[in-house]
Amino acid sequence: MWGKTLQFLPESSLREGLLPWVIGVMLFLCTLSLAGAFAIGQGLERWSNHLTANLSVQIVVKDAIERENQTQAALRLLNATPGVEKAEVLADSEIIALLSPWLGEMPIDNNLPIPTLIDVKLDESADRPDTKALSERLRAAAPGAQLDDHQAWMTQILELAAIIQILLWSVVFMVVMSTVAIVIFGCRAGLATHHESIEIMHLMGAEDKMIAKAFDARYLIHGLKGGLLGVILAATTLWVLSRMAERLGQGLISASLPDLSYLSWLFILPIAAAIITMLTARITVRKALLELM
Repeated sequence: MWGKTLQFLPESSLREGLLPWVIGVMLFLCTLSLAGAFAIGQGLERWSNHLTANLSVQIVVKDAIERENQTQAALRLLNATPGVEKAEVLADSEIIALLSPWLGEMPIDNNLPIPTLIDVKLDESADRPDTKALSERLRAAAPGAQLDDHQAWMTQILELAAIIQILLWSVVFMVVMSTVAIVIFGCRAGLATHHESIEIMHLMGAEDKMIAKAFDARYLIHGLKGGLLGVILAATTLWVLSRMAERLGQGLISASLPDLSYLSWLFILPIAAAIITMLTARITVRKALLELM
């Protein structure tokens, strides 16, 4: 049916032939922005869930014996605190693993002073302990202990992430609007190119609905081709970035990349691009045909 409606139109011009490529570039940018926005949301959700359920206690004392005494005192206090499920000392190898994204790979026997780090897991079914009061009790029992509830810097990260997400969604909106503007320009150019053919069809009794339907089909195909191109390029880019992040290890970079298992919904975007392109062409062409009458 589409072939018959397209028979009265000449072959696509160079400008129309470039339209799928332009739509592909636009959808490539749109896909990366969407993936980035959702990845930031997922990464921060994982981080915040972990950090709000945990506290960290750092004991910085130069003398090893005194540090061990203060560590044991802090452990006794923490394990006796209501709302604390478990408190345990991290091994030196675990602390070095946490520092490796910033300091690189280091041997355990590197003679660097490594503070004692206590990981405190909170009981999610109980009330959260008062961190200010707990910090004061810790300093009384272990003067070298410092309690970190992660809230101060986590709030700053969440604010920054919210701004970045707003910017990414703004990019998506601007890309969609730019695509619509490009399609409108392409339709106007197509109408001007096929002006004589349209006039002949009008003289032969063709209705505007039939003429607009021909443009619907053509621009639907343009949108689908461009959408597939853009999403495939974006999916390939995300896959390459995820493989590079895996080599770098866990950290901020890997946490800010999307989980590829959750990106299957992105392949709906070519259909959405095709529908938006078709609807934009339909509205533009019908409005232009009304102006010609």
